[in-house]
Amino acid sequence: MEFFLTYLKVDFLPMDFETTFPLRFYINLGRREDRRTELEWHLHQVGVTAKRFPAIDSRFCRSERGYENKGRYALALTIRLAIRKAKQEKAPSLLLFEDDVILHPNFNELIKLVDLPENWEIFYLGCQHKSRPEVINCNLVKVRKALDSHAWAIHERAYDKVMAAMDVFNKPKPRHALASDQFVAELHRLTPTYACYPNLAWQSIDESDLTGTTYSIYGSAGVQRTNERSLKSLLTECVAPELLNSPPKLGLLFLTRGDVNHPSIWQDWVDQSPEDVRIFAHAKDPEQLYGGFLEGYQIKSYHETKWGDISLVRASLELIKAALSDRSITHFALVSESCVPVQPLKRLILRLEHDPRSRFGFRCWENVSESRRHRASAAREIPQDCFRFHSQWWLLDRTAAKMVIRKDYTRIFENIFANDEMYFGTVLVMEGYPVDDIVNNKDITWTYWEKRKSSPKDHLGFEAHHAMEALNSDAFFARKFAKTSDIESFGFHL
Repeated sequence: MEFFLTYLKVDFLPMDFETTFPLRFYINLGRREDRRTELEWHLHQVGVTAKRFPAIDSRFCRSERGYENKGRYALALTIRLAIRKAKQEKAPSLLLFEDDVILHPNFNELIKLVDLPENWEIFYLGCQHKSRPEVINCNLVKVRKALDSHAWAIHERAYDKVMAAMDVFNKPKPRHALASDQFVAELHRLTPTYACYPNLAWQSIDESDLTGTTYSIYGSAGVQRTNERSLKSLLTECVAPELLNSPPKLGLLFLTRGDVNHPSIWQDWVDQSPEDVRIFAHAKDPEQLYGGFLEGYQIKSYHETKWGDISLVRASLELIKAALSDRSITHFALVSESCVPVQPLKRLILRLEHDPRSRFGFRCWENVSESRRHRASAAREIPQDCFRFHSQWWLLDRTAAKMVIRKDYTRIFENIFANDEMYFGTVLVMEGYPVDDIVNNKDITWTYWEKRKSSPKDHLGFEAHHAMEALNSDAFFARKFAKTSDIESFGFHL
């Protein structure tokens, strides 16, 4: 993958999930038929197969043997038995799931992108990092210390190590009662241990068979809630490494009918700092660009665009592809002919330097209207949990821009009305970009919506309070300004 950035020199094994993990078990109590049914359906949905491995019931354990409770001890015994089974079958590795695991909706595709080093001995599809790991590339880290056993693999080289780590019979009595994952964590510094990052697996919010309480260490998208502050920079380092040492430069992507409505404002804005911005245009009628601000910026690829149609998405993708050819561009902003800048270019660049994240206002499936959900139902090939709804106008960092063009999903979205308001956010989730964790959830354009109106207001004239609201907003641009709008006097060109 072009956007993979390797930090550590190790020998990699391209991931073939079935070959790398030929023996796959999910641990399930006999009395939890509900979890068994739910997990088997979930695994089927994401394209993963695993055999049930019966868990030892803590009710039949006479003591906890140095573990936190009988439930933890029963789990440790079960894991040891599963490893013994793997040794008997001479399996080169063992992958274990707990029955409350949740895998990324596009897991079967994303796991193929993980380059697992050949020297691996323990591998987590998702875990809770107690110490900041070392970055390998944009979706793999080397673990220093981590917890949780809801989705992890053990190489045959580590079978005996893991069994010994959990065997409290041959150890001094621990000072504090522990859990099996805490014993295993003691191996991480001495044993080659890796993990997906961001997580491709996490635990559901459900009643725990170990503690009897309802809780989750992970958010709905797998974000770790513990040690969160120290891991914030890790997301940028893993997911958007190209932003770390590159000065911001904006690729301004104009998706228009013709030329911009207010060329003098745009020209004054660009002239402030022309080295910080590069312009690309896709006009429905390219002939209207002659003699205008956008003359000479029309890209070669062209789509006949229609409102609410997939052609708008395809044209936007062509703009991204054209802009990516300039390796100095770090960010890509989509704007229309009715947009105007509301802050100086230099200030915008400074803001990108301070906060280099992608930016667009989005909402998850459960937070959108029934009409929007109905829209999305036409895309039956997209898992429901992957849908994100957002404005048509967005800012993407370079890594996100590469991800949205990696695979063409436009055919799937063809029959969805206003698909430009869900395509890019949804595709980023499908591609494994941690949208919920790293994207700045704010619109890049200021727009005035009148009460109970389905479309934003067109500013044929312009009121002073609207001008002040736009200039004082957190947005980069403002939109819906017709050619007749008298806005030069409000300082938009400054």
